[in-house]
Amino acid sequence: MNKQGFSDYLKENVAKSTRSNYLRYIQVDKHITRIKGLTNFNIFSITSVAELDDIIELLKSDPTYLEEDKKRGQHSICALNKYREYLCTLPQNAGTATISSMNIQSPIPPLQIIYFGAPGSGKSHKVAEDLAGISRENIFRTTFHPDYDYASFVGCYKPIVSSPSRQDLSFEELKSHIQEEVDKNPEHTISKFTIKYYRSIQKLRETPQREELRAEIQKCLQRDNDGKAQHTYMNQAIALGEYLEKEGLWHDDSTITYAFTPQVFTNAYVRAWEHPNEKVYLVIEEINRGNCAQIFGDLFQLLDRKDDGTSEYPIHADKDLASYLQDTLSGNAKQGIAEGKLCLPSNLHIIATMNTSDQSLFPMDSAFKRRWDWEYVPINYKEAKSSGFKITIGKKSYLWIKFLEHINGKVWDLTKSEDKQMGNFFIKGNITEEVFKSKVMAYLWHEICKDEYGATNYFFCTEKGNKFSFNQLYNKDSSPSATELLQGFMTYLGVSAIGEESAGEGDE
Repeated sequence: MNKQGFSDYLKENVAKSTRSNYLRYIQVDKHITRIKGLTNFNIFSITSVAELDDIIELLKSDPTYLEEDKKRGQHSICALNKYREYLCTLPQNAGTATISSMNIQSPIPPLQIIYFGAPGSGKSHKVAEDLAGISRENIFRTTFHPDYDYASFVGCYKPIVSSPSRQDLSFEELKSHIQEEVDKNPEHTISKFTIKYYRSIQKLRETPQREELRAEIQKCLQRDNDGKAQHTYMNQAIALGEYLEKEGLWHDDSTITYAFTPQVFTNAYVRAWEHPNEKVYLVIEEINRGNCAQIFGDLFQLLDRKDDGTSEYPIHADKDLASYLQDTLSGNAKQGIAEGKLCLPSNLHIIATMNTSDQSLFPMDSAFKRRWDWEYVPINYKEAKSSGFKITIGKKSYLWIKFLEHINGKVWDLTKSEDKQMGNFFIKGNITEEVFKSKVMAYLWHEICKDEYGATNYFFCTEKGNKFSFNQLYNKDSSPSATELLQGFMTYLGVSAIGEESAGEGDE
């Protein structure tokens, strides 16, 4: 009964993929039976908060449980905390404090999530928070773009050099080839040998090893060592080798073969199956800039997850990928290609970011969208770090956060859209006038104002309401100057320079 009640509570309060995680990670029965010496135990038999707190205290003092849960990112702790929240809603627990004795408030991260918002709103920062404490070996990153495709994401056959180039041979390796070349070319052996291996020999330059190599050839030929003459032959052969290669008449003897080359998805997939007790993250930046239907192909079906976190609908891997996984996965990890099928493991999380201002050439379809959790990252005008950023224009400085608040209001008035607004971290710190022009003003012009010149809410204006264009900021002979235009622009927006705010407020 309590399991169903908890499941219903989760349906009303958390996203679907996260809901399945809570149900999976709350299973601590084996630890309680071990600690208490019981034959069996069911966490859902606990109906009072007081009883659950006793269970939690037992777990907190058990090193085996704590070590296992640490490897799983404290998911079990989070799940117990959520179960406690549910118990507090039951009539018999009315009035019980809702703060867990575990003192853990962090939610379990969803299996697939897209962070979206205006440019600079802090989406990458959210990703960094999710990845805090995760080892580099378990993080796989990529960025989508219009030319990105399935092969770039999953992998494909590519040509590889299957044997060492004869132009990358060491001195000892060169010596080992001498007798073979002498047997094949008894006449003019030094010249022919040098042309064939000219780049490797050239690397020896005028070292004793080069002279030793020439002497070794003479020895194999059973001829007297005419050092001066043979040294000349070797130099001439090197020059001839360079000429032949330049003219396309010389070729290396490296063997070119083809092999499956895994890309970011496959690498993350393998890592997750090979390390089932560790969380593995695939991070996709700018997911809406690529053609998701083409990039994911049939893989998008894997994004439907069951309550245990694995894919609900495994799919057949193509022949090349299946062959690679069969050779790469070992032991229990072979489940990742069981019966030739792909199935996402429960420890593989996929995090994506999406800049809502981008005009994507390839809109996402609803079938793809519904397989993700979505979290909007808002602009925060009270965010501490960006509140200290400053813009220097001429001899005046302005607070970035004040500018941001006023300019975003103008963007809304003109576009009636939040997508084109700028976020806290559109800039990364204090900026100069030149950076302000080339980054901030360029964005405002090209993305918003360029096609709105003359519109009622057009905001490229000075304090007197005189309109100007982006080009005028770079016209050195124009009057007023770029600095005067930008300072007038700030006044028009209602942004006071630092040090002038108090005086302005006093005048009002």
